[in-house]
Amino acid sequence: MCLLLESIKIANGQPQNLSCHQRRLDASRREVFGSQLLPINLQEVLDTSQLDNATIYKARVIYGEELNKVEIEPYSVRPTQSIRVVEAIHLDYRHKYADRSAINTLFNQRGAADDILIARNGLLTDCSYANVCFWDGSKWHTPSEPLLAGTKRSSLLEKGLISERKIAVNDIKYFESVTLINAMLDPGTIVLPASKLIY
Repeated sequence: MCLLLESIKIANGQPQNLSCHQRRLDASRREVFGSQLLPINLQEVLDTSQLDNATIYKARVIYGEELNKVEIEPYSVRPTQSIRVVEAIHLDYRHKYADRSAINTLFNQRGAADDILIARNGLLTDCSYANVCFWDGSKWHTPSEPLLAGTKRSSLLEKGLISERKIAVNDIKYFESVTLINAMLDPGTIVLPASKLIY
């Protein structure tokens, strides 16, 4: 059974960027399962009434044709100090699948690095759990062909805070730094010098 996933940040007792998550959930369900489905309303399935407003939580909404389950746990940032570039030409992750076995196999190639940055045909895409943005000294750029168009990435593009461009592995040396972004990570939460990318 194919299952999909939404990871949603809960801060101050409230789900963040929920409209982007709802939009992606609806589009993914239509594309993967067809259009004749009862809706899943994220606002209704996320019960935050018992949560501590001072704690950051990660909600995992696992779904297919119907809602499968909702998990909510306290969240802490995973330290990342080095990233290894790995090539994966045929990896397809256009939807946020709950089955991450293909990405986990690539993650196991990281060696002594903390994470991986996946390239396809020499072009950079995403880290194992986040989109990436590169700083050129004046603005942030994100790869134009990500494995998964994340909700944070979409929001930052809509606001004009980042721009898309094709970024080849050989372009890394032209950037000063890289930041990881996803529903849980704002730009600047994890920032590494571009020199910390191993390729």
